[in-house]
Amino acid sequence: MTADEPDGPLSDAELVQLNRLLARYADFELDQFEHWRVESRFGPVFIDISRQTNYEADGTYATIWPPPAEGAG
Repeated sequence: MTADEPDGPLSDAELVQLNRLLARYADFELDQFEHWRVESRFGPVFIDISRQTNYEADGTYATIWPPPAEGAG
């Protein structure tokens, strides 16, 4: 494994950090959209980030930031 390869699943703290960094990216860096491809051990993963959606249902997306309050379900 090289320094550039993933080294296992994210810890809870790393997942919180990922969500926080994505929220910052969306707020300060994202102009219109991004289309990313990540190679994984199961094949390519495609990540699309944009300010538009093709979905109309509110329940399609999970809100990752801000995090839900403790005990909220």
